[in-house]
Amino acid sequence: MRFEILPGLPSYGPPAISLTERGEHEFREGLVVRFYPKNSDPWVGNFLGGMADYSTVLDHPNGTDVVVVAWGNTCIIDPEYHVIRDRVAPDTWRAIPVPSLGLVVFQGVVDFSVVRSDNSRWTSPRISWDSFRKINVHESKLTGEAWTPIGDAWVPFTLDLLTGSCTDGIYEMDMARASHVTRIVD
Repeated sequence: MRFEILPGLPSYGPPAISLTERGEHEFREGLVVRFYPKNSDPWVGNFLGGMADYSTVLDHPNGTDVVVVAWGNTCIIDPEYHVIRDRVAPDTWRAIPVPSLGLVVFQGVVDFSVVRSDNSRWTSPRISWDSFRKINVHESKLTGEAWTPIGDAWVPFTLDLLTGSCTDGIYEMDMARASHVTRIVD
């Protein structure tokens, strides 16, 4: 085991390290995670997170780092040095490991982000007006439905997990059909 989610801040031992935007100046409890690094003593991190109703902790595809999603706020942790290596997304609603491709997909409210085993990343273009459903991963493609307010409809899309390209995102299609309105002032 490389990490575990704790039910709260430990009442004894070294204090938890606050890993937030404001750093050590945060004093409230968040998502509490104990890390078990290979080359140093175990330690506890406290992650305050964002606004989404989703939290999880998972192995980074590089096999060294750990991905922490605390109420949507997603970051990559270096457990050996007790630091945030990178911030991925502020609004993750779901994390989908894809070991066959060596990556993790992060579903946001209107787009997707990916972190690969070589630490490279991409973020898709905006695909939806607001939310997704019926998400499925098959080989190197992610499929699902994106919402559009035009007709209050759910429209299918396909996302290439290797490149981040999406040619059938409803948001881009709706914007391409939009008419430019010029206001004439008397």
